[in-house]
Amino acid sequence: MKAFSYGVLAVALAMGACGDNATPQTKETAQAPPAASAPITPPPPPADPLAVGSQDAKDDLYCAGIIFVSFPSPPSALNPVDEAQLRKAQMLGVVLAESGINKLVVQKAAHATHGGVISDAYTEQAGHDLAAGTPRISLDACNARARALPVIE
Repeated sequence: MKAFSYGVLAVALAMGACGDNATPQTKETAQAPPAASAPITPPPPPADPLAVGSQDAKDDLYCAGIIFVSFPSPPSALNPVDEAQLRKAQMLGVVLAESGINKLVVQKAAHATHGGVISDAYTEQAGHDLAAGTPRISLDACNARARALPVIE
């Protein structure tokens, strides 16, 4: 799995958390489907995904990219201990990516369907910065940022 695809995973997790928890409808409570109308189409993705939203959201997404690039999935299997440690490190990136995308959506700076595009752009930028040896935020600071996020149970 490529490192930048974790942004898509984060968006999928975020969208799954918003699922319908209602009880199934019975015959008595079933309603007719709404009348056919024009399909709802999301707005186009931002021309510059790195330019939208608050600095706080941008920092979450950049840090997610730093973590994804720093802890890529290997092409072959790992022993169980190393696999667990890798997944734990990667989950910090997922948590940050989800936080950043959620902030952008709340700020109305981006549509939720653009989470993958935006997250991938930050991961690509973080990869370039790490390759050049000039990350804007260190891996240690990014891990601390992820650990500071509230855990929702």
